Amino acid sequence: LESNKVVAQKHKDCEICNVDTCWKRFLDEDDAITKENKRFDTKYWRFDKAAPKISKSVALVLPSLPEELRIPSRRHEDIEDFLTEKYDAREETDRYIPFLVEYNPSLVQIPLGLKPSLPHEAAYLTTLRVTPANNCFKEEVYSNLKSNRKEVWDSMMWTSTNHLGLAVLDRNYQMIPGYDAIIDLANEMKVQKTNGDSGVEPSFMDYRLATLNGEVYLNINTDTVIITKLMIRSKDFVKNDRRYYRQIKTKRMFNVKPLYGGEKLDITLLHQFNTIWSGGSRGKNYALFTVPNATHPNAPDSIYAEINVNPYHKVSQIYPDEIDMLKKKDVKTRTRRNYMLDGIMQRKVKHNNATVSSRAPHASFSTVDEHWFPGNNAPFEPFSPVAHGGACCIELRKSQVLPVGNAMKTFGDHEYLLVGIAHSLVKWKHWYNYHDVAESDKALLPFQHYVSFLYAFEPYPPFNLRARSGYFCLGYPGEDEGTVNPNSVLTFNRKLRQHNETFNCAQIHFVSTLVEKVDEDNMIVIGYGLNDCTSRLVEVSKQEIAKLLFPDPLEMNLQERK
Repeated sequence: LESNKVVAQKHKDCEICNVDTCWKRFLDEDDAITKENKRFDTKYWRFDKAAPKISKSVALVLPSLPEELRIPSRRHEDIEDFLTEKYDAREETDRYIPFLVEYNPSLVQIPLGLKPSLPHEAAYLTTLRVTPANNCFKEEVYSNLKSNRKEVWDSMMWTSTNHLGLAVLDRNYQMIPGYDAIIDLANEMKVQKTNGDSGVEPSFMDYRLATLNGEVYLNINTDTVIITKLMIRSKDFVKNDRRYYRQIKTKRMFNVKPLYGGEKLDITLLHQFNTIWSGGSRGKNYALFTVPNATHPNAPDSIYAEINVNPYHKVSQIYPDEIDMLKKKDVKTRTRRNYMLDGIMQRKVKHNNATVSSRAPHASFSTVDEHWFPGNNAPFEPFSPVAHGGACCIELRKSQVLPVGNAMKTFGDHEYLLVGIAHSLVKWKHWYNYHDVAESDKALLPFQHYVSFLYAFEPYPPFNLRARSGYFCLGYPGEDEGTVNPNSVLTFNRKLRQHNETFNCAQIHFVSTLVEKVDEDNMIVIGYGLNDCTSRLVEVSKQEIAKLLFPDPLEMNLQERK
């Protein structure tokens, strides 16, 4: 302890680690308790105990997914045999084992402009990733397949099949009958990868939604990030829209035909994809958001793409409907290239130079990983050069935050901050392959295990990060969630683990959406996937979010030293 104090006093960057004074950073310097002769120790939270309190939750199930393409519950116990049978019985032309799962939801409120063309109860639009690729089962299932029938594993995990699931929801997050569909978008657009080694990777992967200036945009991970305007309407409404048919004929719109479902739903792309180039060799998971135009208050909001959430929050203003045409030689610089997508990749969205924020603040509370793996041994890398956000953004107003700790000082003169959720994970490390590293040591830090954290930033360039929470994980579906996804029970097969401790969360919980609840601006909806197997929407109050970003120090951070 004495050496700790010496180092902290000698090196400014180490002041935060001084055991006698580090606790003061959680309190306002004018707080009476800082003047008292007391000493405190840090609390270290479990990931599953630090999560925000959930008010309501719903599992998402696509009715349009044919029952014969779901994994039957009776085959869960002999899943290796089931997958092998499915593979051996498939048609020669099939590129994947014929079954599908839906996960990683995205959600937006239906914009006012689309409401007249949809059922009166329509409140939200959601997308899902629909694919055979999954992590539903125990790890040994996949390792056994990889060892004994690698072609079966390849067909499932390295499939080019990644369909777009789309559905209109009511206020209770229930899918409106006839208004859900599964779309083979890559084949619809004639950009499905088919040649050589590239055939094992999908053209499109996770699908996300964003509402920008009253219009819905589809945001897709591929070689980088591509976006397009999306219009969804009732087929009954479209029948009377002559202008729509003229635009289809002139190819100003592209009408999408579902693979399954969509009996009452008309789905149209308004410009067949533009590409957000981040300037690097690869990019994904860019969150899109808007803020009021700073120079022209009556003009449409300015649109931004969040490129990175790292020690320096990197954000670029974009113009989604304006493009620069690149030459094919410029497209070749991408590290993961699909030649079928070259035409799309050449359509580069116009953008301004990215802004870079000041350095991110320290986490608002501590978690057990800091205790188990101190200093440079920290297992998670939230601010590595390739870290991206998971979902963004909602407004958190100063009036929704309790005046505890440094909360009011953090807000400063801002009436609100923008809040997003990002993820971190334990990445694969070369020593996992070392035979001289004991299996017990490797088990302390299993890789590909995810946690989330909140971050809050100023609502104007350079979007400085003002606060971030400690790590947490979101839990499993309960028994009272109404519609049951038959795959939900499988997500318990793989739990978050670290340091021989098991947490009540999925190994992979991936937050993919964050929106305000319809007509309740004090509530938000978080959507996430569990183990690449199923999806869940949860309602959380903004006060719960505020508690994690600006916790009461004596409740969450400190305990008085005896």
